[in-house]
Amino acid sequence: MKETWLLRKAGISMKQIGYLLAANVGYALALNLFYVNNNIAAGGLAGIGTVLNYFLSVPVGLTVFILNIPIVLWGVTIKGKRYVIISVITVGVYSLIVDILSFLPCLTDDKVVAVVCGGILYGAAASLSVRARISTGGTDLLAKLLITKFKSISIGQMLMTIDGSIVVMAMIVYKNIEAGIYAILAIAVAAIVTDKLNSGFNKASVFYIFANKNLDKIASAVLEDMGRGATLLPGKGLYSHAEKEILFVVVKPSEVPRLKDIVHRYDKSAFIILSSASEIIGSGFETLDLTSSIHDDDDIEEAEA
Repeated sequence: MKETWLLRKAGISMKQIGYLLAANVGYALALNLFYVNNNIAAGGLAGIGTVLNYFLSVPVGLTVFILNIPIVLWGVTIKGKRYVIISVITVGVYSLIVDILSFLPCLTDDKVVAVVCGGILYGAAASLSVRARISTGGTDLLAKLLITKFKSISIGQMLMTIDGSIVVMAMIVYKNIEAGIYAILAIAVAAIVTDKLNSGFNKASVFYIFANKNLDKIASAVLEDMGRGATLLPGKGLYSHAEKEILFVVVKPSEVPRLKDIVHRYDKSAFIILSSASEIIGSGFETLDLTSSIHDDDDIEEAEA
């Protein structure tokens, strides 16, 4: 009960915490299994930590935590105190997990394999972080702060821009252009994976159902059994000139087989048009509003005035 109250007070859920922990483990695995020992400074504060680890043997996690402090302080004015306090906690957890898992051996000395595998892991972790809507700090937090100002840029593009700049700096320090190229490739792979996974969060399937009988039963099953909304659209056949109602339903891809079964149960001769929607925003479908800031409500009030 106390734990539930604390989570409610903080405005987060166990699901978000689960996503965040999975993201932190993903970041740590990408760094320790593929990046650090291959000297791939794939952008971000972890990239800077990788460079410092090479020259000074400073723990990557500790370096990331220290470098996060000014970014977190800046975040107070944009995302609000609660968001940033949670970010401080998650930064600490992230840094701790990275250093705890630093004992793991590097799985390959082939830099191409490291770039691909590390990039996939890092990108998947970044998408989980976005999904959690709780920042793990670093360039992830910096990107989320910046896209409140540059709202037309995707999270993957912003991360690639920031991390690319850091890679150029690291390349100068390493005095090795090849190392920089591998790092940029790793960032590109991670950015592509992040955007692909994020764009898939709100994908949906659109049904147009032309039933010859029991349309009311199909609609009731959609509403009551599936818990989905439905809309009746008026239609008229051009050949028969017969009036016909069309049932319009939007469901998640995982719900497609269930809806097909419902239609088949009540009308085996029904004609169905099934198409894909790249994104659905609204009730019943999750929305990731990455561009919001604590000042958005003030901007809306000024515009209405």
